[in-house]
Amino acid sequence: MSDDGTRTEPYGTWPSPISAELVASEGRTFGHVAVDGEDVYWREQRPTEDGRGVIVRYDGEATEDVTPEEVNVRTLVHEYGGGDFTVHDGTVFFAAFDDQRVYRQPPDGEPTAITPAPESERGLRYADFEVSADGRHVYCVRENHDVTTDEDGAEEPTNALVRLAADGSNEPEVIASGHDFYAAPRLSPDGDRLAWLTWDHPRMPWDGTELHVATVADDGTLADERVVLGGDAEAIFQPTWAPGGDLYVASDRSDWWNLYRVPLDGSAPEPVVERSAEYGAPLWKLGMATFAVLDDGTIVATVTEDGTQRVELLDGEDRSVVDLPFEVFAPRVSSDGETVTFVAGGPRTPTSVVRWAPGDDPEIIRRSTTLEVDDEYLATPEHVTYETRDGEASHAYVHPPTNPDVESPADERPPLVVFAHGGPTGATFPDLNLTLQYFTSRGFAVADVNYRGSTGYGREYREALYGEWGITDVEDTIDAAQYLADTGRADPDRLAVRGGSAGGFVVLAALAFHDAFDAGASYFGVADLGRLAELTHKFESHYLDQLVGPYPEAEDTYRERSPVEHADRIDAPVLLLQGEDDPVVPLSQAEAMVDALDENDVPNSLLVFEDERHGFRRANSRERATESELAFYSEVFGFEPADDLPRIDPAAGDDA
Repeated sequence: MSDDGTRTEPYGTWPSPISAELVASEGRTFGHVAVDGEDVYWREQRPTEDGRGVIVRYDGEATEDVTPEEVNVRTLVHEYGGGDFTVHDGTVFFAAFDDQRVYRQPPDGEPTAITPAPESERGLRYADFEVSADGRHVYCVRENHDVTTDEDGAEEPTNALVRLAADGSNEPEVIASGHDFYAAPRLSPDGDRLAWLTWDHPRMPWDGTELHVATVADDGTLADERVVLGGDAEAIFQPTWAPGGDLYVASDRSDWWNLYRVPLDGSAPEPVVERSAEYGAPLWKLGMATFAVLDDGTIVATVTEDGTQRVELLDGEDRSVVDLPFEVFAPRVSSDGETVTFVAGGPRTPTSVVRWAPGDDPEIIRRSTTLEVDDEYLATPEHVTYETRDGEASHAYVHPPTNPDVESPADERPPLVVFAHGGPTGATFPDLNLTLQYFTSRGFAVADVNYRGSTGYGREYREALYGEWGITDVEDTIDAAQYLADTGRADPDRLAVRGGSAGGFVVLAALAFHDAFDAGASYFGVADLGRLAELTHKFESHYLDQLVGPYPEAEDTYRERSPVEHADRIDAPVLLLQGEDDPVVPLSQAEAMVDALDENDVPNSLLVFEDERHGFRRANSRERATESELAFYSEVFGFEPADDLPRIDPAAGDDA
């Protein structure tokens, strides 16, 4: 032990105050944010309440739960949801998880359903709500699983825009239909016009969308509908009406999501800002927003550039960067015209609901965690750009082993865990990720990779994965590990990879087609691309057309890239963690992978989590998964962790 009380311990064995219980229970997740007068509302997902979604209100002095204890607020539109609620004059409209009906809850009142019961379980789903100025009607997206047809006669939910009577007195009225997908119905300030987005198979919303505008008649029907912007190769994001009646959007027509004012006379959009930076985001969830327009015309925008995020003020030709104590901003921005409410955090700052007025200090309303852990235990990330094997560039955030109580062994390099995010059209940012800090505080290095295909580096970088899924993203992930090993920041003989969903596919593909990693942990990862194309939900049913090729025409390619077809090439232990009720990547994918691994005598363990879907929301599930992953690495890498962990023996083929 040194003079300052620290001691030298092998990497991976370091004792840490960041427990799996803390990781599991302290991480509230903030969803949709709305402003109603002087009050701020948000959806809060609570792991300690079995992942229940709760609408919370802040009145300027205190917070209170709005929805009752028995209610779980969560829409399943597109399976990923988003835009779960809205508020008008203190009355909340929300989608309930259990039946997917829309409920109206007045101030100091109880929720009452305003949409009919579906014919099948959760057969009618609603999201992305907009209330008329008089409060009589609610406009929203409806996904109908009770009527399931597409142009070929196959079964597929139908999507439309509908208008609801706010008091539930009438049946929902379809006001726009005929496209595969709808999003972002937004009324102009005078209520005379409605703007919304559409897109059709095989495009995803970040490939190409159309911006529609129509006149709202006195009876609520739409007239003079027209497409004012967008197309097959232009992705429009977040139509937003300014208080004065101007319409703004983010468009990637310049290869970057920049902001534009959209004239309604058919003339060309007018750029607000033209830069190699992202002012928009991929529409994985409904209700996303990255900017707001204040009453004086100033635009407050969250921006991503070169791996960093910030807030900017745009006023005519003037652009200024705001100095705020946050480094990560979620696409959840709302405004009352004078103040802006957003969700933000950083490597040492818990993700928080924040209200801010230009010129003032930000007010933190709610933190995701109390996190009574000294900052000295938290790793400081470094954004690195490294050269890939084909001479291109990829990006990662590197988090070194960090623990003030332990000195690093002089003759040892740390084991490395490479995090591969999902999507794959997603991105990772340096927010306070307790799962990541769980590992770095125990002596692991972590590389959080934004492989090609990720968002935040322009359309060209995002589309570099088209046709290359399972190749380019996997190689970039491997090259990140190799870069850190070559520069002495990781032990080349103790390299692990972990990821969820598309990140889980990266894990399995890296193990099946390359000899780079010594272990892999796949959370609800894709193992069989062909089965995914056949069975996945509507939102992603043609996603693989872009990433791999049309199915079944490209069936040979699907087989060539499916890890389950090449399990005989895997010689590293595999941990699979899977939700029992996952509709996106079904349990059958993990079970098929285990069968293939067992057949080829590959060490593996499968952990199935009851009552979990795509992504673990319950505290006990998250705690068990975190401890099991550490136990798995300790078994594979041969060290004794300081924690009391469940035994995971992949050589024995655990199936817990």
